[in-house]
Amino acid sequence: MSPTPRTTLAGALVPGTTRPVVVGEYPYYRAAPANWGADLRELRALGVDVVSCYLPWRFHETGAQEGDRSFDFTGKTDPQCDVVGLLELAAAAGLGVLLKPGPFIHAEVQLGGLPDRLCGPGHTPYQGLDGAVLTSQGKPLPSLLDPAVQAETETWLKAVADEVVAGAAAPHGPVVALQLGNEGTCGDAHLPVDAQDASPAARRAFARWLTGRGLPDEAALATEDVSRWTSATRQQWSRWSGHAIVDLWDRISALFPEGPARLANVPLTAVGAPRAALDAWAARQRAVQGSGYFVGHTEWIGNPARETEAFGSHLAGILLGGTDVVEANWGFTWTDESFARPATPVFNALLALLLGSTTVSVYTACATENWGPLVDMDPDGLRAEGVDPALHAPPYTPGAPLAEGGAHQANAQGLRLLAAFLERHGDLLAGSVLDRDAVVLVDRALPEAGAWQRTGRTVLAELADAVHRQLVDSGRLIGLGWLDERPAPAADGTPVPVAVLRAGHPGGDGPGELTLPAGESADGAAAAFLAAFADALPAPAGPRWTTAHGRARVLSRSGPDGVRVIGAFNPTDADDRVTGTGTGGGWTLDLPAGSAAVLVTRDGALVGWLATPEEPSATPAALVWGGEQADATRVRAS
Repeated sequence: MSPTPRTTLAGALVPGTTRPVVVGEYPYYRAAPANWGADLRELRALGVDVVSCYLPWRFHETGAQEGDRSFDFTGKTDPQCDVVGLLELAAAAGLGVLLKPGPFIHAEVQLGGLPDRLCGPGHTPYQGLDGAVLTSQGKPLPSLLDPAVQAETETWLKAVADEVVAGAAAPHGPVVALQLGNEGTCGDAHLPVDAQDASPAARRAFARWLTGRGLPDEAALATEDVSRWTSATRQQWSRWSGHAIVDLWDRISALFPEGPARLANVPLTAVGAPRAALDAWAARQRAVQGSGYFVGHTEWIGNPARETEAFGSHLAGILLGGTDVVEANWGFTWTDESFARPATPVFNALLALLLGSTTVSVYTACATENWGPLVDMDPDGLRAEGVDPALHAPPYTPGAPLAEGGAHQANAQGLRLLAAFLERHGDLLAGSVLDRDAVVLVDRALPEAGAWQRTGRTVLAELADAVHRQLVDSGRLIGLGWLDERPAPAADGTPVPVAVLRAGHPGGDGPGELTLPAGESADGAAAAFLAAFADALPAPAGPRWTTAHGRARVLSRSGPDGVRVIGAFNPTDADDRVTGTGTGGGWTLDLPAGSAAVLVTRDGALVGWLATPEEPSATPAALVWGGEQADATRVRAS
């Protein structure tokens, strides 16, 4: 089953909804079964619409003899394995369920949930063109294109389909969606292009794909040493790396019954990632976005609320990918303690919502602390990868909104406020269109070749930085899209000005067009082109804004009936003030460091607003609208 989405991801998760939905992760395999029911009811009360959970293969497999592949999904061997009972509790709490059976799940579970036998010498490892083996806890992960691994994988997934999903699938049951794989197939959708699986089975699949495309010369080179590849072969590998991932999604999807929506999860990549990983990620988008599945993203590339570079990476990735959030940090504090305080996750959720996400992800929604050795990661393996095992001691995600057993933690305030805001104004947000001053359409050949570039800045990386710089310096949002896709019009139906970046031999370009050699350093050409294009745009129409210190970034959305949604974000370490003009008599927003606010207006009148909860001992965001102090208590008091 490879359906073409006919609705938003939010609409697939909660049929009939007109607002963004909240998805909260609940790792039942880390929580005592006696706490499941109360935890799920409390998550629903906090505003969670859909609960998501990984299913660890190694945790549910019970076969004690070689070749015995039986599984426990009902608690017959261990009450914590009763995922069928969990689904019943979720339904009773009024929650939909997004199941994520892998086969590889990561989720800080030993070997990403795979059984030990798959990560030993009996199976072909996932090994890139660069020779590096993809590992988990120091052990080699298997190639999911290895026929023996595929056979075992299908046994696991078919058991989940038959014993868990079949009796609980939407529209009559709570399982509204299934995630296919994880972050690609096993955390590979954002890897550099030469780290993509290049096992013998993968090389043979690549050769067959090239043959099917009428490229016999490249197909003949596919299984040869990469040093013999032509530039055309390398570029085709960039493109095929996305198709390899989608083909695995197709195999997984076909094992499950119709009813639940199919979702894929692709991580964002930092603009400054090494070995042109951004271009490799972008090259895969041709297949990923054309797969017919709902595509979401994970946000593990820094903290946009505190790091300007991370803000720019999120901006470019969501603009290019057009994806919803399916995994965002609401409690991991390994590298940044601010994720345990509500200002940071709410800031990041508002940014994604303004850029078009129809979902809010809370990963995890509950800090759990009861799990055993099948889940716990091997401490020696963690040390081998430079990870302190103490980071993985209970509780899992200590800053999550809920503690196991139902107690509220600091982030519960942020989740409650955000859910209340979406309940009251989310339909206006979801019904609006992102305002763009212009769009740059990128030839897909540029990242496909740029993925192999190892010196200088790629065209795509330079363009992404330039888009962020335009937003900071001039307040203009320049959208990003692909040359083979028609850009969406503005909210009023008028076309958006378009510029084009092509791959080829430079020279002879018309206004608003630039041709650059694929795979060569941008050398400032992409940034200069974007700046000149932006300078030539007509003066903006409608209400605009200024910032006192150039720290805040402002995004806006327009909808029918005079609706306008304005999002102001300050991802720096100093305060700023944003001043806007318009039919409401003007407004001023004091925006402390690391804070954000979203204003919802209709015909210039303020309908409602939400600011990130203030940090301890910090001044909260303050809004003056039309000369009067605006009051956010209608949301804050909820």
